[in-house]
Amino acid sequence: MRKIVAIILIIILGISGWYLFIKKYDYQVSFNAKGSPGSVYYQIVNWESWGDNKKVKNISTIDTTLLSMISQKVNLKDTVFNLEWTLESVNDSVTKIKVGVFSEKHSIMNRLGILTGDTNFTRSLKKEFKTFGKGVNNFANTFKIQIEGESEIPRLEYLYVSSSSSRLMKAAMMMQTNSDLYPKIIENKVKIDGFPFVKIKEWDVLDDKIKFDFGFPIEYKDSLPINSVIKYNKLPVQKALKATFYGNYRNSDQAWFALMEYAKRRNISIDKKPLEIFYNNPMQDGNASQWKAEIFLPIN
Repeated sequence: MRKIVAIILIIILGISGWYLFIKKYDYQVSFNAKGSPGSVYYQIVNWESWGDNKKVKNISTIDTTLLSMISQKVNLKDTVFNLEWTLESVNDSVTKIKVGVFSEKHSIMNRLGILTGDTNFTRSLKKEFKTFGKGVNNFANTFKIQIEGESEIPRLEYLYVSSSSSRLMKAAMMMQTNSDLYPKIIENKVKIDGFPFVKIKEWDVLDDKIKFDFGFPIEYKDSLPINSVIKYNKLPVQKALKATFYGNYRNSDQAWFALMEYAKRRNISIDKKPLEIFYNNPMQDGNASQWKAEIFLPIN
């Protein structure tokens, strides 16, 4: 009997030691959210405020594994703790999010408190993760992406203006470059032969910065308004993955992530230099939910 009691005590002590001193996280939660891992990844990286006061930036990103893992530190008045996020694709439009939470100074106290049930610590975590997940889903509900699979980027002959910005500022830069390009096309009586588009030339995925051309397909003539800003170019037909996007064009790059995940799940080699063709004029159509864009991701 004493031997059995001793074995039980050893097991209890072992489990207790593991739980209090070895277990990686004080608390862990998982939930699904709408969007591909790439989309969710940048929403986490850009999440800066923990708590109700969104003006206070108290979340800092410490380390990342591109598009799949984020380590963050949360600095509050009374405590500091770490978040480790991992992202896993469920399908082309849903991501499983796992978050491990641990404190460098109050880990044992947190773990003991969790054993007794809900604590202020766990209630705060549940509230924030619920709010974050709801925000991701609400954002995904503002647009629609239909992946069509393998297709072709059409042949293009065009005038364009080059720009650079963060990915999030792409739409603002499009509007700015359009104000430089479109009046010159009209002034010089150049015939537009298609819809405006953006061609990404470089995408620094780590810093989320892009260089791109904004252009209009045209019918060539000898007197084109070419200068130090406005250029002329041709693009041949190219194999690509295609998606159709419906929604505000400031979010059309969400289709990039959906196509990237589609390619990853099917082992298709791609070039992360998307091309977007825009079929609506935001200045004339106020119903953004009906705006249509075709998104192409070149196949290597």
